[in-house]
Amino acid sequence: MLSKSDLQQITKAFKTENEVLRNELKSEMRKGFDKLDKKLEYAINFLDRDYIKLLKRIDRIEKHLGLEPLFP
Repeated sequence: MLSKSDLQQITKAFKTENEVLRNELKSEMRKGFDKLDKKLEYAINFLDRDYIKLLKRIDRIEKHLGLEPLFP
């Protein structure tokens, strides 16, 4: 039969192991979010660059045709 001291030691061991696993899980999640963040940042920069190019082209066409911009 387990004594109260034995149960306390088991509880302490479980809590310690639980904290270790929780920290490892947080670390792995952080790595996953960092990878996702990098990919998302790349996609946003790519699309933003294309958008700016299109704005320049539209501005050039409007000037060439003598049109006023729809949105100042």
